[in-house]
Amino acid sequence: MHSLLLRSQFNVHKSPSLQAFQAYRESEAHNSLQTSVSSDGELLEYETLELRVHPPNIDINNDHPTRSIITVDSANRPGTLIEVVQHFTELGLDVRKARISSDGGWFVDEFEVTEACGQKVADYRKLCSIKQMLNINLRGHDELLHNADETDEMHKVETTVLELAGQDSAGLLADVTQLLTTNGCNVRSAAVWTYKQRVAFVLSVTENGMPVHDGVKLQRLQQLLFTMMDSEGNGIVDIKRVRGEVHHDRRLHQLMLQEDLKAWDRLQATSQPDPASDSEDDGPSSIDSRPTASPADSASSLHEFVSNKTENAISFYRSPKHSKPDVNITRCGNGGYWLVTIKCKDRNKLLFDTVCTLADMDYDVYHATIDSQHGIAHQEYYIKPRYGGTAWNEARAVKLAAMMEAAIQRRFPKGLKVHVRSVDRFGCLSSLARVLKDANLCVTRAKVKTYALSSSSGHTFCVMDASGAPPDRAKVEAACAEIGGKLVDAGEEEKTASAGTHKFSFSFLTRQWGKGWNGLATSPSSSDGGS
Repeated sequence: MHSLLLRSQFNVHKSPSLQAFQAYRESEAHNSLQTSVSSDGELLEYETLELRVHPPNIDINNDHPTRSIITVDSANRPGTLIEVVQHFTELGLDVRKARISSDGGWFVDEFEVTEACGQKVADYRKLCSIKQMLNINLRGHDELLHNADETDEMHKVETTVLELAGQDSAGLLADVTQLLTTNGCNVRSAAVWTYKQRVAFVLSVTENGMPVHDGVKLQRLQQLLFTMMDSEGNGIVDIKRVRGEVHHDRRLHQLMLQEDLKAWDRLQATSQPDPASDSEDDGPSSIDSRPTASPADSASSLHEFVSNKTENAISFYRSPKHSKPDVNITRCGNGGYWLVTIKCKDRNKLLFDTVCTLADMDYDVYHATIDSQHGIAHQEYYIKPRYGGTAWNEARAVKLAAMMEAAIQRRFPKGLKVHVRSVDRFGCLSSLARVLKDANLCVTRAKVKTYALSSSSGHTFCVMDASGAPPDRAKVEAACAEIGGKLVDAGEEEKTASAGTHKFSFSFLTRQWGKGWNGLATSPSSSDGGS
């Protein structure tokens, strides 16, 4: 009755669709009075009111000898699953099993998680963080800020975050960081991914310990970085201010997916030109609304996309966890679901990689089963497209399979893995990247963290020779020593970072090819995507 009066007297409109979890969190943060009407005068949907009356309930059972069993039940809205899985990932936890069910507007999910060492979660702060991960009223409290790598005090730091994506090129990391350093910006944290000649950066920077306030400087930096990322003008450069921890992996997934979608569209345009298709596109599913391809054409497109013919044949120089996943998407007879099955070698962050891709491709997970036994992971997802109807579309299914496989594969960069530990000093990343570039070495993966309480920083690089061949370890060692680095045994970096006269200490983690997840020896001449 009250809603009818509101609509008639004040012209209030009902929200058009279910609000995503992230948008719901932001809107509730600005709705301190907890009214039933949004700031735009729209009636809040039932799920928002339901969450206020019955907030998410999270139960942790630690009776299992080696695993913590976490049960989550809450009103279902898009993005809740990825919020939970991302929280587990940032706590450094591995999901061994999961049962997900979210039909009927409410979901009940059960996760069996362990620490990286294989034991159940015993850390009190992590347990508190899990209990509160969906409680929007407690966001920002210290209990929620415990993370896996102890990047202490990051929740108190406000930084300027640059998100970049575009065409990869030799020495690009050195050029980007040199530009920032020259303009007085200090990189506090960074993450860089490369895959199939594309690259994505997420860099958190400060100026004199504060976010960059000069709008003219930010605009100039954005223009210069846009030119660096793609000479054809197809790059991505976003600059924003963020307080607290920066979710590098989440944003890198989104940036790399955009790059993969561009590559997929270019492939389709060259292999199956259809001038009339542009006029038929409409709505969020316009990318996939072209005439459905035949199974043979779809299979050919998928094979061509996941195969990297331009890369050097020596693709075994990567993590031993690398393997080619089996990804299949079929039509499910009951309920209009699409069934996604994935089988591959088990590893940490696998669930995060697959759930991220489904969410970013606008597919909702209704039911899922995740199992990991004897080093092999089995995942089954019952999904429906969020937009464009649920009717089966072969072309969309093939496209989704390609994006899923790419998301799993790009977690394994090629290269010699180098870990650097140093005192926190201005321009450290720029100096390291520059000397590697001058030594004709390419960085295929980078991760940088600043530890506030210990005033130190950690850098992890995967390095390849610019020719595409595995790098000479002596060459990398000489490059690091040139700017004051000292080689130490793995695990000793923290003890020796500030000892003696050297600026930093570094160690190597040697990689080599071995056996794939199915027990068969992987060929040292297989391509990046595997075939």
